[in-house]
Amino acid sequence: MRNPYARMYDAKMDVYRWTDVEIDGITKQVKTAVATDRPCRYSSSGQVSTGVPNPAIVNSHKLFCGLEEDIREGDQLLITLRTGKNIEADLGECHPYSYQWQCEIKRDDNV
Repeated sequence: MRNPYARMYDAKMDVYRWTDVEIDGITKQVKTAVATDRPCRYSSSGQVSTGVPNPAIVNSHKLFCGLEEDIREGDQLLITLRTGKNIEADLGECHPYSYQWQCEIKRDDNV
C-alpha cells in the first residue's frame, strides 16, 4: 500500500534504542542504532515555559513516519531537518493510522 503522505516527509531521523548486551557474563544496557537516515516529518504543536528559578521550555511536537519504520515508545531520535538543523528528542506514545505513525515526541531545553 503506497503512503500518500510520504511526499511530505522532509526530514530524516536516526533511531536509537537501549538494548541488553552481555559483556564478560554481565548484562549491560547499550545505546544501539536501530535505523539511520529514515524519512519523517517533524511538526511543532506547542510550547510551555515552566520552572522557577531555573526556567525550562517544554516543547510538544509530533513525528510522522511510514508504518514500515521500527519505532517504539522510549526510543531516542536524532532528527535532521531540511535546513540541516539537528534535533534530539525522545519518542513518546505512537498511534498507527492507515498510512503512517503519528507519535508524540518530547524535547526539553533549559534557558
